[in-house]
Amino acid sequence: MTEMTSCSSNQVPQRVLYLDTLRCVSIVGVVLLHSAMPLLGSADMTELLPGLVYSALCMFCVPTLIMISGALILGDPRPLRLGKFFGKRFAKIAWPLVLWSAVYYLAYCLAEPSAPNLISFGKRLLTGLWAGPLWFLYMIAGVYLMVPFIKPAFSDPRTPLGPLFIGITFAIMTLNLATRLLWQHELNTFLTSAVLPHYLGYFVLGHVLHQRTVRVPGGRVTLVLAFLLCTGVNALGEYACDHSPDMLPNSFFNYHQPFSMLAAVAAFLLFKQDGCAGLGFASKTIQTVSRLSFGIFLAHTLILFLVTGQLPLLVQPGQGLIVSGMNPWVGPPLTALVVFTLSALLTWGLQRTPWLRRAVP
Repeated sequence: MTEMTSCSSNQVPQRVLYLDTLRCVSIVGVVLLHSAMPLLGSADMTELLPGLVYSALCMFCVPTLIMISGALILGDPRPLRLGKFFGKRFAKIAWPLVLWSAVYYLAYCLAEPSAPNLISFGKRLLTGLWAGPLWFLYMIAGVYLMVPFIKPAFSDPRTPLGPLFIGITFAIMTLNLATRLLWQHELNTFLTSAVLPHYLGYFVLGHVLHQRTVRVPGGRVTLVLAFLLCTGVNALGEYACDHSPDMLPNSFFNYHQPFSMLAAVAAFLLFKQDGCAGLGFASKTIQTVSRLSFGIFLAHTLILFLVTGQLPLLVQPGQGLIVSGMNPWVGPPLTALVVFTLSALLTWGLQRTPWLRRAVP
């Protein structure tokens, strides 16, 4: 993830409060999404409904994190020096990837249980066979590899290429959802793989929305209603998919479908226009949490496993903080609050420990 900065000249970039705030909200949403996930497997509607609602509310989070990176990197007018760019970005990816891969691999071995094996670890590291958030590092590394090629095309906010690129991405997402719903098949993967990965679409989308003035009729009210509408469609759609033998699961609870993109756009514009009004007094706190966000993203799955007993080191299964033991509307937010706080404290400590700070740059 990139630093939360922006600039309008060849000067040192300055921090942007609405992007910092959006990143903090997105990280909280990621933690809540994973805290509510156990409810999605329940046959009890009183548990399933909160799981659907919380999950649908949080589907915008990962797309907005990618959009924030795109807004900052593609919008930076300073000359792109390949050595400096790749050295800085991949140093922030390589060390966390190796270190956290080792942590999650050891956790996997303890949970199985099985003996650690260096060859097995190497295989998982190279193929990305990990539970938890490490997939994001592989994805963002691929996006960064494309930056020198896509930045010349999209850095000028006046060019029509940005909206066209986003339109193609949205069209492919929509067609893919249609083929899943109509025929229970993904859109032809030879076509989609040859055109573009949808994560690059989010990367360019963040830049376009950040650089351009987008006027939405009705302003904040329209954006909130649009976000809630997308949330409702995702919740109802996923419920239908899970309860129909003729529909593919996870057709709506994924990041490469049009309603996730529309929800991310609504959230991004809401924070950009006036979603951070009155937050100036808390800007230092917001910036602090924003700097911790990468570490929270990496650590929260491990913390979640520990406090719920899924990884029986601190507590045994059934004796820890478990969603099923609480009111299903209260459990996920409470679990997310505990996990978020512990992950933030862990990240804060690691950032202040020599050598270990490389795990959470």
